[in-house]
Amino acid sequence: MKFKSFHILLSVLLIFSAGSCKKGSIETNYNPNLEVANNQVIAERAYSDVFNIFFMVVSDSVLKAYGSDTVFGAFCTYTDTPNIQYVIDFLPYYTLCPDGKIRKGVITVNLNKDFSETGAIATLSFSDYTIDHLWLKGDNMISYTGMTMNMQPTYMHEVPSATLSLLDSLSSQNIYWSSEKMFIHTEGIGTPDDFNDDVFEITGDASGTATNGAVYSATIGEALSDYFNCRWIRTGITNLNIPGLEVKTGYIDYIGEDTCTNQVIYYFNGNPFYDEFIRH
Repeated sequence: MKFKSFHILLSVLLIFSAGSCKKGSIETNYNPNLEVANNQVIAERAYSDVFNIFFMVVSDSVLKAYGSDTVFGAFCTYTDTPNIQYVIDFLPYYTLCPDGKIRKGVITVNLNKDFSETGAIATLSFSDYTIDHLWLKGDNMISYTGMTMNMQPTYMHEVPSATLSLLDSLSSQNIYWSSEKMFIHTEGIGTPDDFNDDVFEITGDASGTATNGAVYSATIGEALSDYFNCRWIRTGITNLNIPGLEVKTGYIDYIGEDTCTNQVIYYFNGNPFYDEFIRH
């Protein structure tokens, strides 16, 4: 995947090449690290988005009462006989959703019990599901695990084995990704019909293989903030470990502390590299 901000990254590389970026007379090549960081951000955002869509759908009282409703641009149906199932259908063509993202395909959700009950487990499967030309494949599970001591609902989102295909690249490129994350509902609990004030904190781990073949692991060092009124993850830090590369560690800093921004900073060897996302 080509970085939109490649010229910015190259400038930063040249600035730092006179110092710690050299190995003998050869400048350190950070591009493999930047591709890993870029892929991690894409995957993190894509599956956090899946959680958000799922949460809005299972929280929709009209859908549950009447069996169908339009939720966030998707035509949704609900059945509870013989089993509880939601179908989230963005139709066979690309649908422009309220957050400005374009989605296509179907997410089917099967539950063992009503999702308001502790211990509820939802299995999500995709059928030709894409978001902003990113194709998601691989089932994932979301479970309601109860309340924190501060009476905040908590959820586990498990992605055992996912493939994310970048359909807007010049050639077929895949990210292979797995994760286990906890989502804590920190704001907006008292307004169940208004998702604009909902905020979740995300913690946990991930691992994957980037489009360049580099194997890596990722651990959230400072909780990521998932604002439903922002299409990007707002704040937080994710630490990266990439044992097969020359520079083996670094971290991702989501920098939207006071605003909704699509910009992130990657740090490797203490050097900052900016990236900006238009679609993902």
